[in-house]
Amino acid sequence: MKKGLLSLLFLSLALAVSAQANDKFVKAMEKALAGLDSMKTPEQWLAKSNMFERIAQKEPGEWLPVYYVGLCQSMIFNLDQDVSKHEPLCDKADKFLALADSLNPNNSEVYVLRSMAAGMRIRLNPMVNGQKYGPLSGMLIDKALQLDPENPRAYMQKGIGIYFTPPQWGGSPEKGKELMETAAQKFDTFKPASSIHPAWGKSANAYILDMAKGK
Repeated sequence: MKKGLLSLLFLSLALAVSAQANDKFVKAMEKALAGLDSMKTPEQWLAKSNMFERIAQKEPGEWLPVYYVGLCQSMIFNLDQDVSKHEPLCDKADKFLALADSLNPNNSEVYVLRSMAAGMRIRLNPMVNGQKYGPLSGMLIDKALQLDPENPRAYMQKGIGIYFTPPQWGGSPEKGKELMETAAQKFDTFKPASSIHPAWGKSANAYILDMAKGK
């Protein structure tokens, strides 16, 4: 009887410690995510990336911190005009997204960012990298859509990719706009799985869609 009570006590303590640790993780992630959609400079994104990386070091089994490091590296790439930084940004994005993929396989959100990272490789050197990374980016985003047909970021990424790709390489401004319009509809009804799961992209999609429409 005593042994049973002791076992129950230890189980209760273990669950309490686990819940406390999870609460601490969630609060750290919420702090790092605050203001994510309003950032406009590579320095802001770098500061966020460093925050997520510190969380990842403390929580090596969690996929979300490394996922967000990959997102931050992609955003820095888009905003930083210093081209000497671009290849290291690609390398770091690939590294952290591969880790996110290993921690949470077959996740639509991870495949969206992996497609973005492949697109970054094309922009490094379109003539050299386009033949390899163009089909790869397309395959990854199609996989993201297959895994979650309701993911607005998947439609956004595919739409942006098609919109900015030259017609001779399979691009189509009209098809790109259609996909971004679908993304806008999906964003209106999308609900993230929790306060720390991916919910970014609505304002970026609206901005590029308005540009595509000539507004």
